[in-house]
Amino acid sequence: MHVYISDPSLLRNVEEFLTRTGCVAEQSRSHELDVSVPSAPDERQARRELNVCLATWQALNPGVEAYIVESDGDSRSA
Repeated sequence: MHVYISDPSLLRNVEEFLTRTGCVAEQSRSHELDVSVPSAPDERQARRELNVCLATWQALNPGVEAYIVESDGDSRSA
């Protein structure tokens, strides 16, 4: 899954946060991470877990958007 971060200066911060929650995350673009959730049994559960993690991170970082980028590039999931 691709995760967009509105403030690229916090990309490393969200990457470390997601890694601590059990995700595998690495930078793919200046504003995006590639993220997987190895413990999730399927894609739907992985998406749910990642959305919870992103919502938690956003609560800790007010004013910064972080969301899953859909394949069409226009939809937000978090």
